Amino acid sequence: MTFVSASITAFFSSKISDSPETTGSYGVGFTIDKGVRAEISEKEGVYLNGERVDFPTVSYVLEKLGGRGVELFSDVPISSGFGVSGASALATAIEVSMGKNLGHSFLELADLAHEAEVVNLTGLGDVVTQSHGGIVVRISPGCPSRAKVVRYLHRADVKFLVMGTLPTRDILSDEIKRKNINRLGKSLLKDFLKKPLMDCVFELSKKFAVESGLADEDVIDAIEAVESAGGKAGMVMLGKTVFAMDDSGVLEEFRGETFTARIASCGLSV
Repeated sequence: MTFVSASITAFFSSKISDSPETTGSYGVGFTIDKGVRAEISEKEGVYLNGERVDFPTVSYVLEKLGGRGVELFSDVPISSGFGVSGASALATAIEVSMGKNLGHSFLELADLAHEAEVVNLTGLGDVVTQSHGGIVVRISPGCPSRAKVVRYLHRADVKFLVMGTLPTRDILSDEIKRKNINRLGKSLLKDFLKKPLMDCVFELSKKFAVESGLADEDVIDAIEAVESAGGKAGMVMLGKTVFAMDDSGVLEEFRGETFTARIASCGLSV
């Protein structure tokens, strides 16, 4: 069984090109000790937490590698900004390749998972972050074998409040929204590189969420409540999810699912 970490993106900007190899995103994110586990299945299709699902990103990987089916188990919420599609695609690629003795390198499989995300508009940078682990700064976009990153190791617990979902496909395909996001994301990346501290991950994430218009009133209220309690908080991209440190328990006062996870220095295990 292969495990791939959930990926949290604090802020980003996208680059869409004619090829998945050069399509990707700039930005800052990190992996956590929760995520997706994959296991080859004799049953045809994709199964997520025991139920058969329509999962085009994973089906793309199965088709490319000649796999029949896969069982996926996620211990983070779906469609809430945790990079589940990227983690599922990467874990599936590794499981099928190893199970069928196809002899692919890790980067070949990571590039395939990234390609599956790009083709299906489910993500642009999660697989890059998951391929490295820790706090990952994506300073050059593209597939994992091409993207340039700076990686930091940090040990901390992070609290999450999952309040709902955001339609990744709709946002990535909206040219006006994407231009505004790109302008802001590139500016904030420069700011972070000048001061690459964990506190800045939260501060710049909040600024990105508010100024991009992606954060609604519920998210802003939760972030400000954490700050009033002396903690730090930001918004997970792309999901109606708040992440925080030292929240003093205030996130439990909001409607939604809360849980705590640890920043993981390694993005996967086999």
